[in-house]
Amino acid sequence: MRFTFFAKDKPFNNALILFVFTLFFCFIGGHLRQPAELSLFWPINALLTAIFVRFSWLHRPRYYLVCYSAMVVNDALFSGWTLPAFTLNGANLLFILVAVAMLIQRPGLINASSRVKSALSIFPACLLASVACASWGALAQGLLVNERFLLAWSDWLSEQFSTGVLLLPFLLTLPRRPSLLSTLRRWQHCLPIGALMVSIAAAAVIGGGGSLSFPVPALIWCAISYPLWLTSGLTLLTGIGEIILVVHGVMNIQGDDSLLPLGHLASARLGVATVAISPLIVAVSMESIRQLNHQLALRANHDFLTRQLSRSGLYERLHQLEKTNALRSRAIGVLLIDIDYFKAINDNYGHDAGDAVLFDVAQRMQQVVGSAGLVCRFGGEEFLVLLFDLNDRQLLEKAETIRQSIMQQRVMLRGSAVAVTVSIGVASGSLENGNVSESFNRLVSAADKQLFISKRNGRNQTTPPIDENPVADALA
Repeated sequence: MRFTFFAKDKPFNNALILFVFTLFFCFIGGHLRQPAELSLFWPINALLTAIFVRFSWLHRPRYYLVCYSAMVVNDALFSGWTLPAFTLNGANLLFILVAVAMLIQRPGLINASSRVKSALSIFPACLLASVACASWGALAQGLLVNERFLLAWSDWLSEQFSTGVLLLPFLLTLPRRPSLLSTLRRWQHCLPIGALMVSIAAAAVIGGGGSLSFPVPALIWCAISYPLWLTSGLTLLTGIGEIILVVHGVMNIQGDDSLLPLGHLASARLGVATVAISPLIVAVSMESIRQLNHQLALRANHDFLTRQLSRSGLYERLHQLEKTNALRSRAIGVLLIDIDYFKAINDNYGHDAGDAVLFDVAQRMQQVVGSAGLVCRFGGEEFLVLLFDLNDRQLLEKAETIRQSIMQQRVMLRGSAVAVTVSIGVASGSLENGNVSESFNRLVSAADKQLFISKRNGRNQTTPPIDENPVADALA
């Protein structure tokens, strides 16, 4: 059962959840305020942006008003602000509106292909939203355009930009059911994380203006090794860790502030946001390569027309099973299936009709076989069904079920209901470890001989394995 907080048909519940959610994270952010600084982290803007992008049907004025109301209530109750709460929280709302407007135009952001294409658009969205938020926020504090204005503006900008750049890539690329344990199944996969921890420790010990970039090589290693969402999560944790180390004086990034007076916290935020770009670019590139390889493998191993395994795909699957010892001491059954008079179908109804018959027959085979075996388009109008752990009698019953299922359901071709039949040859045996392809080919050859008998005897019938007493099949 899948649980989700929001539902399209429950606007009151959605509004209540958004209000409580916003109030809670505003409360958390308010208690992370630094002396003479803004909050150490202000996550609510990025969190709400991710919610409105991933649940695009929440992109309605009433829901934004609910979130704004929660921000004002939080400041009135816990910060002691009254009128300033209305103006200052306008900056938070402006960040959300600008960022969502730039990202929500990509409604497929959370699926695999569009997620890769859109990930880098998060940076310009965060930058523009942060500039708008910082300008409103500094002006709302009643500051004129002077040195104090620049300091306040840089604090707002660095806070919003760093938080958005760290949080949004992770929130918008996070799969609905992440599988961290399977990603780290082998201990070697933990080495990039170990290198990342060492680099952060080295940055804290050595210090200096360049120390914020020490984790970049390790993060790039993570980007090469891990999925996009996991790399984004590690970048998020690294950025948070570095900011905390700077705030507590563990990491010294002292620099020359004669040109532009920036606080250490603002400088650290901007540095962390800049560092986050490199690993995400690499992660996006690696994700694109993985998807391309996956698509190429699908095209090579699956028949485009019938959506079943191709001949090469079947052999690849057998080799995968061999590597995991899944074929050891298992009975293997091969059904070689040929559509009767297929050339006549092409000649009388056209090749489009022939393609429709191939697809329909393949689907019926798959319905009968299910997860108990593999269905493969072996070539032309010939299919192969591979079954496991069945004796000869059960193989023959399964073959007959397939034959009768195809025979009993007519196919509509150019307005006519046409009966399609198949001939089947059955072979059984086992596959030898270390020599799977050769032993499988022997089974295919044996099934082909039985298929020839089915055709010679009038088609639309099943011929059992050669070492079994012949069983007379009733013809339709």
